[in-house]
Amino acid sequence: MVTTASESICAALDDGGGVRFGPQTFAIYSCAALPPSFGKVRHDPTLHAKLSKTAARVCKTLPVYIDLQDEDVAELASLHVPVSVPRGQRMLPIKANMIDLDHLPWFLINAAVSKKHCVIGRGSAVESLLVILQRPWCVLEVCCADTETIAAMKDFALLATLVDGESYNAALLLLSHEYLVRLASISRSADILLPCNENSSARPFPEKAIRDIYAATTLVSSYNRFWLPLVCCCAVYLDLSFPDAVRRIRDDAEGLDGMGWIELYRFLLRRVGDWA
Repeated sequence: MVTTASESICAALDDGGGVRFGPQTFAIYSCAALPPSFGKVRHDPTLHAKLSKTAARVCKTLPVYIDLQDEDVAELASLHVPVSVPRGQRMLPIKANMIDLDHLPWFLINAAVSKKHCVIGRGSAVESLLVILQRPWCVLEVCCADTETIAAMKDFALLATLVDGESYNAALLLLSHEYLVRLASISRSADILLPCNENSSARPFPEKAIRDIYAATTLVSSYNRFWLPLVCCCAVYLDLSFPDAVRRIRDDAEGLDGMGWIELYRFLLRRVGDWA
């Protein structure tokens, strides 16, 4: 795997809470390699021009930093996580009928509460965005940015699916949900403890949307496979933005309401037929 020094430093600094660049900016990064399909972009001037133009739109509101200099690298630092979980240790989310705070996705929580975001990338803005859009967690971090960024990234992801649908369909689904929720300006208080039974008619059940988002977040290689589909499926069902959902999970985690998210997730998976 080829990574830049900046990406390697981000990975080394990340103890589970993500990384900041400067005092207040959440840094989105990935050490993943570009997919083989990137060769198609190199040999298609028209598509590359469209990607470059859309990437420039993204960069207006989401800075993309390429190959940081030493003085800039010094601005990278790890973000807070209550307890550092050793790399490779299994992340058990539930303990004694409560969500274990130590194992919440703190990197996404930190992204959700940050007001500024950036991308630490490689090569070019196009390459950097293609790298992070392969990773659903990175896409969710992007979804914590402002609405203008979400709109531009959604357009970029759509172009990326023309090159490699398998690698970028998940990103397009996640960004499309986030953008539609932002447009709708939904501001209701969702009761997480309802409805958690198959006979409930309080809320129309978006079965196709849940199936699509569940498949998109489980059929890809991903860190922490428990929280990723839970956050995404619950947010889609409740018509919440992803950062709003993860902030609510954080706020509810210390009490019995935290288990409401687990029960809701189980209910959703029973409805789509993937829970025993």
